Amino acid sequence: MKRYATILLCLFATACASTPDDGVRPDWIDGQSGQYPQALYLSGQGSALTPQDAKDRARSELAKQFEVAVRERGQQSQTFSSQQADGESIQTLDQKISRRLLTSTSKSLQGVQIVEQWRDAANDQHYALAVLSRGRARFQFEQEISALDDQSQQWLRRAEGENTPLKRAGLVQQAIAAQQQRIVVQSSLQVVDNSGRGKPPVMSLAELERSRDALLNRITLLPSASGALAPELTELLSAASAGAGFKIGNSAEADYRLMLEAQLDPVIEQSGWYWMRGTLQLNLVDNAGNDIGVERWELKASSTSVERTQQRLLSDIDALLKDELRETVLGFAVKP
Repeated sequence: MKRYATILLCLFATACASTPDDGVRPDWIDGQSGQYPQALYLSGQGSALTPQDAKDRARSELAKQFEVAVRERGQQSQTFSSQQADGESIQTLDQKISRRLLTSTSKSLQGVQIVEQWRDAANDQHYALAVLSRGRARFQFEQEISALDDQSQQWLRRAEGENTPLKRAGLVQQAIAAQQQRIVVQSSLQVVDNSGRGKPPVMSLAELERSRDALLNRITLLPSASGALAPELTELLSAASAGAGFKIGNSAEADYRLMLEAQLDPVIEQSGWYWMRGTLQLNLVDNAGNDIGVERWELKASSTSVERTQQRLLSDIDALLKDELRETVLGFAVKP
């Protein structure tokens, strides 16, 4: 979480503030500010030997309140996922929730202002007070949640008009993505909402995922691989496809062919380390030979032997497919 706070500091807006030296010690240094009460503002106080460091620490202290929301939302998402899938998807959802919450929180904290500064002449210590208006942030989050709910409804209406399971599943997945982003924004809203309630969801994420999974179970794929490490990649692709909820069949049964190809550069040895680099390409093709979509990822792995490097590369590909295969394939279905 320290990493998150460091990133957030770079995104905060800086505002002008009064900078009285000495004089009466401000109330906010030892407690709550009378001018910026807790009911109306989130606040953070920082102290340091320089004014800039004091301001940075004040912003960081305020950010910790959202940082807690990142941690708590990650725990909640793990609990939720354990009811829906296996251990792999739990970790994936947790990571995505955390990344999205970081992005959403960063946007809101652009409204942070340094409103007070003070210097203690006795020890040459500088103090700063950072605040964020609860009302301003709450309005922003509520507007964003309303937009995400509207997006989800639009995706679902489009799904109702589609006949093919792949396109319908892809559209439902878009609604799911919007609702996952809504969870993120709701976490931030609960921080600034004095009641802690935020804006309760208008649709069930679990029900959306069940609808998507039922559609996935109607889609049969024929996974295959070519290029370097083809046998190993075929096995990984088949396992990831089944884990994502697709059915696996032969050429006569399959609705689509899912093809994976690794193009690897020659192995490079540097100071006892062996490096493999290349590109991984995923293609989805229908029975008529039409390309539905293509995605590429850069590959890079290293270890102290060629064999270990190869195993590490395969492990990285396995993790990538488990993390991204379902959303990638469903994304193909909704591309313009």
